[in-house]
Amino acid sequence: MGRGKVELKRIENKTNRQVTFSKRKNGILKKAFELSVLCDAEIALVIFSPSGKAYHYASDHHTMDKIIGRYRREVGQLNSADQRSRLVQLWKSEIEKLERSVETMEARLRHLTGEDLSSLSIKDLKKLERQLKIGVERIRSKKKRLIAERINELKTRQKELQEENSRLKKTIMMYDEMAPTEAEEQCLWCIPTN
Repeated sequence: MGRGKVELKRIENKTNRQVTFSKRKNGILKKAFELSVLCDAEIALVIFSPSGKAYHYASDHHTMDKIIGRYRREVGQLNSADQRSRLVQLWKSEIEKLERSVETMEARLRHLTGEDLSSLSIKDLKKLERQLKIGVERIRSKKKRLIAERINELKTRQKELQEENSRLKKTIMMYDEMAPTEAEEQCLWCIPTN
């Protein structure tokens, strides 16, 4: 049986976060070693822990400085104006893509809320209708499941309360049955004997 998907978000518990960091750090260092051995690759890996401690790995035959120097020569240090302008152009292009994506998503959201439908064709409207039906079915299914779970919880609680009520009734009846006997004993003590 395989592991389930792990939700990628910051681990709030400090101890769990440190344990996860340690395990995953060891895992990535092991993978880097395996990749360097299996493929004869030059690998340099640098990791900084949340506390600021540095961990690194460099493949066997090469030092970290040598690999970083080679990387700098291959990629460059972005010192020249030409490299900076290419980087700016790349980011502008990326920003434009993201803006188009946001506009598309906003339009889709408006369509899902029933707004701005005049621009849609019959085919698009049918597709939107199918999507909405599927969404409503999922919502109803989730709602029914939550209601069923709540009903089961309430039935369990009702059963527990009924059992508690029965137990209390038995206790009261037991005391009611005991009370006359004690009263009779007290009366016997009160009656003078000749």
